[in-house]
Amino acid sequence: MLDYRAPRDDIAFILQHHIGAEALATVDACAALDTDLMSAIVDEAGRFAEQVLAPLNPVGDQQGCQWQDGTVRTPNGWPAAYDQFRSAGWTGLCLPEALGGQALPKVLAMPVAECWQSANLAFSMIQPLTEGAVEALLASGEQTLIDRYGPLLVSGEWTATMALTEPAAGSDLGLLTTRAIPDADGGYRLTGNKLYITFGQHDMTERTLHLVLARLPDAPAGSQGISLFAVPNIRPGDGIDQPNGVTCTGIEHKMGLHGSPTCTLQFDQAWGELVGPANKGLSIMFVMMNEARLSVGLQGTAIAERAYQAALGWANERRQGKHPRTGESPTALIEHPDIRRLLLRMRSQILASRLLGYYLGFRVDQARQVEHPAQQEARAELELLTPVFKAWSTEYANRLTGDAIQIFGGMGFIEETGVAQFYRDLKISTIYEGTTGIQAQDLLFRKIRKDNGATFHHWLDRVAEQSSLAPYVQALRDTSGRLLDHQALTYLHAAAVPLLEATGILAGAWQLCQAADKAQAASVDAGYRQNVTALRDFYHAHWLPELHLHLARIQQADVGLVDYDFQQ
Repeated sequence: MLDYRAPRDDIAFILQHHIGAEALATVDACAALDTDLMSAIVDEAGRFAEQVLAPLNPVGDQQGCQWQDGTVRTPNGWPAAYDQFRSAGWTGLCLPEALGGQALPKVLAMPVAECWQSANLAFSMIQPLTEGAVEALLASGEQTLIDRYGPLLVSGEWTATMALTEPAAGSDLGLLTTRAIPDADGGYRLTGNKLYITFGQHDMTERTLHLVLARLPDAPAGSQGISLFAVPNIRPGDGIDQPNGVTCTGIEHKMGLHGSPTCTLQFDQAWGELVGPANKGLSIMFVMMNEARLSVGLQGTAIAERAYQAALGWANERRQGKHPRTGESPTALIEHPDIRRLLLRMRSQILASRLLGYYLGFRVDQARQVEHPAQQEARAELELLTPVFKAWSTEYANRLTGDAIQIFGGMGFIEETGVAQFYRDLKISTIYEGTTGIQAQDLLFRKIRKDNGATFHHWLDRVAEQSSLAPYVQALRDTSGRLLDHQALTYLHAAAVPLLEATGILAGAWQLCQAADKAQAASVDAGYRQNVTALRDFYHAHWLPELHLHLARIQQADVGLVDYDFQQ
């Protein structure tokens, strides 16, 4: 009932027809890839997800991680699975060949990553952190660090973390207090505490590179005074490896993702090296964070897919009540219109977010390619839509995993069926790498208002041109125009989340419109073509009307916010 199957039909359709061979051919990273090779890579990733990772998912949930005396033991079978993961070359999938990677395009890495996330989200979280660390090192231009750590990270011999959060500095990084003091050898000694560090300590590899945000002695206050440092957990020296003053003082006991150790790390005079210019650490770390936000958005797609597969299997298997037309009793749950409605809510939203996520992966490839004709437009659209994808995909996926439990009925509330794990594992996706509120503020203040709506309105023009959504585009354009003119910060902050959700709904409808059109013109199976059209129609009937609801909320976003006294 809870077996996982990679969504190969969707993946093949999106790569071959929705994005399409002609568009893929414009990207250098796709030059060596034909349809057969891409299919082979996806098939192998799906097989690994289905046969190796998925069976370990309940093991990780039930056993969790164990901490003792500064060391962490992951669940049974996880180190062996990571060895297979490394041996297959997955750790360097889309990283540079010069560092030992395969340099495959992001548009192909997205479906591969989705398979791993669906099969075992807790296990899969180790990989995007390592990829992001390599990207951050490359962005810094520090060739010595790239040469030293790059091949080790790409091969999977080392893993990496992103050490930002502190007890008193969560989303507001300007409050962090970890200090970095220059030493006599040209390095730095870091002292401080970091928490919520994913895979900060584990037994799947011996070596970890921590990318740590800290302050130099003469750093300006606030976020302008933050530097980035590369801190290995073990420092090599004179042929003898030495512990480097990085200690795991405990792991969190969490609602979900039990197989992924979330560590508290203590840095006690830990040796590190400056990454990039002093006091410019946030700009480099944001390279890693933007990669992570796309990955988290994809987690919404992936876990909603896993919950959908489980719910669909249960709806076909479980027999309850009378058939609404024939009166047959008992009949399969899937014959009940309300169950079909819930399943189609899931399936349509999953396809919409999958289409958008893979499309943004393709935009990453365009943005990275020097002198690609769409490079500038791709960069602008990525900046605009990354916070939308991260927040919209995960928020709706949380609702959809709730729908899956609803389809299971009382059995969904029982841990034995396994579906509750998806709900517990996914909830954090709306929080880490920036909460939904933070993503919404990013969209409104740093993206839309920053250029007076130019990029946003250019995207709306494209949506109107490429779909039958002109009335919805105009409604969102009018509302965003009023937000540009408004200056009351309380109102603007209150309006940010409904604006993001309205934008996400429109982006999903836009992608489904294009998918249905391309399915009609493509040589795809007639049944698949019919289903894509049905999903577009269902989305337009059941999801798209919510766009107007969010716009109505924007109009009165601050009503009651200031007047209510929470101390009464």
